[in-house]
Amino acid sequence: MNNQKDYDRANEIVPFIGIPRKWVNPTSKLYSILFLGYAVWIFLRKFLGSSKVLDERLEGIWAHLAGFSIVEGVIMIAIIQLGDIVMYLTNKFKMNVKKEVEAAAAKGRAEGRAEGEAKGRAESYRLWAAWNERRMDAEMKGIPFNEPPPEPPQNSNDIEN
Repeated sequence: MNNQKDYDRANEIVPFIGIPRKWVNPTSKLYSILFLGYAVWIFLRKFLGSSKVLDERLEGIWAHLAGFSIVEGVIMIAIIQLGDIVMYLTNKFKMNVKKEVEAAAAKGRAEGRAEGEAKGRAESYRLWAAWNERRMDAEMKGIPFNEPPPEPPQNSNDIEN
């Protein structure tokens, strides 16, 4: 029961960002890595690319980072949503395949059982027909016939049919 609660909690959607709780830590780590990478890139570009004063450079850096953080957040949420959709469709496909395999196995077992029962009935019929033929030959020749009849079929369905 505790495992089910943990599973439910991990798959619970976080309200503000709309992703499952299990994705929050990996997402925040990836977001931070991308943000810091972009910050370093902009920082180096601003300081190595021109000779403007420090204030203008820092202002440019923060303007870039602010815009990028919003775009990055939207992109991260979209990627996670697409990942969830892919996982959902994959699981649905696996369940459909599993159902088809189970249905085919059940059909195969039923066909095998029916084939076995048909062979059993045919064998039983053959034994009874041979016994009856011997009985009728003995009767026509006037010979006493005391051979016991063959065993009845073991399956109750064979007796009824």
